[in-house]
Amino acid sequence: MNTVSESIFRELDFFVVSFILGIVLVLAYDCLRIFRRLIRHGTAWLAIEDLCYWIITAFVIFAMLYQKNDGLIRGFSIGGIVIGMLLYNQLISRYIVRYITLFLEKIIHMVQKICRFVFSPFCRAAKIMSVKGTAAVNKRRKIKKYFKKRLKNMKNEIKIGVSKK
Repeated sequence: MNTVSESIFRELDFFVVSFILGIVLVLAYDCLRIFRRLIRHGTAWLAIEDLCYWIITAFVIFAMLYQKNDGLIRGFSIGGIVIGMLLYNQLISRYIVRYITLFLEKIIHMVQKICRFVFSPFCRAAKIMSVKGTAAVNKRRKIKKYFKKRLKNMKNEIKIGVSKK
């Protein structure tokens, strides 16, 4: 009699672990979705991220099945994973993604403002130096052009003076 209840508790434990694993897998995908909302990227990167996610998910599910049930795939364990995924996705996921994304965007915005404030004197100084540097280069070009023209005129005057004698 004791072995039956022990066996049932073991199966229940296996089901609960499968259910929690389903929740954890969707939570991990939510982290990926949050990352995608914060940093937008192209279709190729999305495909690579999804491929990596599903490969890791397959290994995690296999590791759980191997540890809890000696690698045997049981219908109720897959059902537990699917039920956990669906419940979490339908009840909590959208709020987690939305509010964590908003929170992180506010933090990023605040950090950007702080960085702009801290680095604005350096940016202004660099801009001034750039403008002054450009002005100096332009002056140097004008001076060079002026002296080149003067030397050419002097050369022509010397040629004319030498040829007249």
